Amino acid sequence: MKETPKNSQQNQKDHRKPVRRADGRETVPAIFPGKEKEHDPSRRRFLKKASKFALTASAGIFTGGYAWLWEPRRLEVEHVELRLPRLPKAFQGMKIAHFSDMHLGFHMDVSDMERLASALERQSPDLICFTGDMLEGRAEPMRECIPLLKAMKAPLGKYAVLGNHDYRGREYERLAQMYREAGFTLLVNKHVTVERAGERMAIVGLDDALNGVPDPELARKGLSKGTFALLLMHEPDYADFAKEYDYDLQLSGHSHGGQVRAPFFGALTTPRGSQKYIQGLYYTGEEGSSMPVYVNRGVGMTQLPIRFLCRPELTIFHV
Repeated sequence: MKETPKNSQQNQKDHRKPVRRADGRETVPAIFPGKEKEHDPSRRRFLKKASKFALTASAGIFTGGYAWLWEPRRLEVEHVELRLPRLPKAFQGMKIAHFSDMHLGFHMDVSDMERLASALERQSPDLICFTGDMLEGRAEPMRECIPLLKAMKAPLGKYAVLGNHDYRGREYERLAQMYREAGFTLLVNKHVTVERAGERMAIVGLDDALNGVPDPELARKGLSKGTFALLLMHEPDYADFAKEYDYDLQLSGHSHGGQVRAPFFGALTTPRGSQKYIQGLYYTGEEGSSMPVYVNRGVGMTQLPIRFLCRPELTIFHV
């Protein structure tokens, strides 16, 4: 195995702590390469949306409404059995519910949250994790969903992190307040510890990697080495950085599984931050001796209001 030069490792660590731009749009330097997307009311934006509308209409006709009307409402509950060697005995056998990417405000509303909440209630999870992009942009669409989020029950708590879309409306404080009202703990470069039968584990949440400033060292501050740590991070490809910081499992979203997938080909496109890890279970190295990463396909949609061969997902981990 080729050894990474020390100066390269230092550069990677510096790369993980970008400074947020004054306007809050995107971190500099970018953690993931690629061109920054613009979100301004310009003619270019109008033409882009018009072309997407035409593509959506064509896709809807071509698929007989399947990708537009049927599949986006067919929530799939994925059950995943996972062996985590360092998980304390008191937590073995627990169920972790994981969902992501609601994108409330973009063809997603309280009816979609009702569908999710009903499916989640039937699973009786011990722990609930949400991995970012509750919003498409503005915070107001979340308001009517607060009672449903508040009604979600898990004895070990409910936890959330921010995604890149959660920053777009510049309404972080409103979003954070609504999470508090819903009984979710929002983790932004922070951790909490939970106890069961005298044993502890940590739930750690990082800031978004595209529009925020993730700090995996700060998030673990105060945790003793060897403490089991579950990491919540919106962008799955960040796992290749996080694996160096003693995390036991990373849960992510962001990719939507591609949202539109072709038979025998897979995802037609995925956003920056999910080029390597797209959907389902991966390992950052050899299975059994490296950090597992799970990528939830998300519940909502963005860019185009369709899903094809890529149903929305609620994941239940049996650990």
